[in-house]
Amino acid sequence: MKRDGWVPIRLVWNGCGVRDGEAFVDWCWLGGERFTDPFFDGTIEMAQRRPFNRLFTHRTRIAELGSWYVASPGMAPAGFIFHMSRCGSTLVSQMLAALPENVVISEAGPLDRLARAESIPEAARAEWLRWMVSALGQKRSGLETRYFIKFDSPTVLALPSIRRAFPSVPWIFLYRNPEEVLISHLREPAPAMSPGFVADFRAIDAPMDEVVSMRPEEYAARVIGRICECAAQGMDECGMLVNYTQLPEAVWGNIARRFGVGFSPDEIARMRTVALHDAKRPRQRFQADGESKRLEASDAARAALARWISPHFDELERFRNAAGIP
Repeated sequence: MKRDGWVPIRLVWNGCGVRDGEAFVDWCWLGGERFTDPFFDGTIEMAQRRPFNRLFTHRTRIAELGSWYVASPGMAPAGFIFHMSRCGSTLVSQMLAALPENVVISEAGPLDRLARAESIPEAARAEWLRWMVSALGQKRSGLETRYFIKFDSPTVLALPSIRRAFPSVPWIFLYRNPEEVLISHLREPAPAMSPGFVADFRAIDAPMDEVVSMRPEEYAARVIGRICECAAQGMDECGMLVNYTQLPEAVWGNIARRFGVGFSPDEIARMRTVALHDAKRPRQRFQADGESKRLEASDAARAALARWISPHFDELERFRNAAGIP
């Protein structure tokens, strides 16, 4: 079956392990629509409200994804974006998505869940990752020449596996003042920062009864710290660290150079316009909130970040400074 215009939106498998024929893909019709929402799921949610998708969204075996990979290889990724969370990664992806020449996949559920699926044997997971990345990287309008993927923050725990599957793809890790990140999650926790909400990874090596009884600031700080630790451990010649303070200029500067792309003055102007707005709420103007977050930090929050995040954040800063990246 031809898959032009169809997008894989969900991967389903036996969580205790995968045997031949036990993994399936759900497909949604997107036609030529581009991914311009802040997150992949936002685009798919709107598409699934259409009568056609209510009738024809369907499920196939994983082999169908492999057949589409052979029949219609998608664009090769120009760069992967990993991040600490609440640190400007959505701004970066939205700036890139403003250009019709770019395909930008931002936190696609099936891709992130697959990357973190330790129950799937390494060889099969690498192959399926290549299939999924290819399917999401199809040209839609025909104008596209560049392809970028932003992963969900905890997916950096799977960085070694992703690097083995895509050893030549350059990547960046975005991070920010840990006090500001932690307070953002205490105000409005992401699923990964709440015990039990994300079941396909374990960032904290502790018994579940201990995990569920942790104070919110400790749990979030330990998860954020582990994310930063994995980024530092995985840093290699293809990787680059980007501090939030370097945005938005880094997008057409250091990040573009790392990804081996160049932007015209007109493209930079369009990206600058995007940077004037809130990345997650594009209709609102951007309002800097770092100072208010730092003032809001409690003694308990500061103690948690000092213990669980600061050592790894400091290591990231040392790596970035040693690389001579302004």
